[in-house]
Amino acid sequence: MKKILSLGLLAVFALFVLTACQSALTANKAGNNSNKSAPKTGEQAHTDDAPRISLADAKKDFDAGSAIFVDTRAEASYKNEHIKGSINIPAETVETRYKEIPTDKKIIAYCS
Repeated sequence: MKKILSLGLLAVFALFVLTACQSALTANKAGNNSNKSAPKTGEQAHTDDAPRISLADAKKDFDAGSAIFVDTRAEASYKNEHIKGSINIPAETVETRYKEIPTDKKIIAYCS
């Protein structure tokens, strides 16, 4: 039962990460090819159903120890710059490394 629950959580997490990251890439590509002005700071159009969390709420949960940041970018990007205390699990490795993600905390994944 625990294995089924873990696999289910993995599938949901992977779906959210891949969907959110793909949307960010698509939005960036579209933004580079259009004449529209860039969104204001803190604003971004989202074309997926991935849940979002405000920066203030994410920081509050992380500082309280109830959340973990998972950086889903490539290792080189993570090494260049990342949120202090985050763990790096690139999106393409989630299926093989999901056991490294704590299950007793809120998972806040980011990719850009």
